[in-house]
Amino acid sequence: MKLIQRCNVKDAGTGITVGAMLILTLMAASADALAGEPAFLNTAQMAVVRQQLHDHRAAPQTAEAYQHLLAAADSALKKPELSVTDKGMTPPGGSKHDYLSLSAYWWPDESKSDGLPWIRNDGHVNPASKNDQSDGVRLADFTARVQNLTLAWYFSGEQKYADKAVSLLRTWFITPETRMNPNLNFAQGVPGISPGRNAGVLDGRYFSTRIVDSLVLLRGDPAWTDNDEQQMRAWMQAYLRWLQGSKIAKKEGRTENNHGNWYVTQVSGIAWYLGDNAVIGDMAKLMKSKLDVQLKPDGTQPAELARTRSFHYSYFNLQAISMMAVLAQKNGIDLWHYKTPQGGSVLTSLDFMARFTDPSVPWPYKSLDQLRVRPVPLLSWADNATGEKRYEQYIRSAKFTLPPAVKPASGGYHEDVTRGAVMEAERDTWLLSLPSFAAGYVAPQPPEVQK
Repeated sequence: MKLIQRCNVKDAGTGITVGAMLILTLMAASADALAGEPAFLNTAQMAVVRQQLHDHRAAPQTAEAYQHLLAAADSALKKPELSVTDKGMTPPGGSKHDYLSLSAYWWPDESKSDGLPWIRNDGHVNPASKNDQSDGVRLADFTARVQNLTLAWYFSGEQKYADKAVSLLRTWFITPETRMNPNLNFAQGVPGISPGRNAGVLDGRYFSTRIVDSLVLLRGDPAWTDNDEQQMRAWMQAYLRWLQGSKIAKKEGRTENNHGNWYVTQVSGIAWYLGDNAVIGDMAKLMKSKLDVQLKPDGTQPAELARTRSFHYSYFNLQAISMMAVLAQKNGIDLWHYKTPQGGSVLTSLDFMARFTDPSVPWPYKSLDQLRVRPVPLLSWADNATGEKRYEQYIRSAKFTLPPAVKPASGGYHEDVTRGAVMEAERDTWLLSLPSFAAGYVAPQPPEVQK
């Protein structure tokens, strides 16, 4: 039997809900058919949500997330395009086309007249790393705007959003005068120590998690031309070569904490866009080797608990792992149920984090901040992927309450990023996906099955 392949969002069907184990079995035979499907999103589910919004019968959380999305997209419409050439600083290589960022947790040494070399103060963000002189905030803003605009176009059907998203993409990746060179050689540099470090590869995760799926969704829209697609693929191919071949990127791939896991997820997302399933398979194996040393049988993640922001990094690491598990499942690989030799697993670590989504349960480790709602999307993805209702009670009880808005600090850096994080958690749980208990839920499944 052959089901119709979804080549782009316009052809997405609603699908048929099937058991999780059947899904995994079928996916092994159909990975190649997923080329038109986003890496991390389920367009069958998104099509149902889009219809619910159109019919005014979406869940309150979905409707709220949609309004927040439209507000962000409308704001992006009014803003100029962004480019790495906009920064004030010039990278050591001499070209502003090279990406440049400063490591967030490093500060001038006050005991030295010139402040050099900078010293680390983990968890405390240096505002100098978050202004427009470098590219760190610019990259995050650019990718967020493209994602918001693309999703607003998908759900609303309004072409103005796609047009703006495409204009942003061309400016950043394609136009000769403004394009970024496909490397992160000067990412997360530390004055007096290094112009660029392996930790800076983390900055590029948004190219995978936000840009790849936006590109897949935009395929077929008249604003995104065949020439755009060809040039974008060339950029991604060059960037993947850099991720696989540069000294600092390979060093990042060897790390055994959230940085290494985000490397795996980033490489896999780019490979998905380029149709390289072999690389995804290699990355899944690498991820398993990392989980073997990171996830303890009691669900803790010692490397992340050692940080001053232990709650954030425990979530952040599981976010990378969970996104890779979503993508791996589309490639016929089950990371959700993988057991480490010591008995740890993704689900066991999610079990550990789940209880702390309840704000009344004390977090027993040192942590400068605790945004308890952030793990909720991961819990929902896990239930959706496994066909279980393991986390239903936590998802049902989650409150996506926004704190008061604050004004940006000097240089445009928002000291309080809580509002955006809460909105993202609600969006990922209720707009881009649905919990398995929600009306209109569609289980993940392959678009094509060969028998």
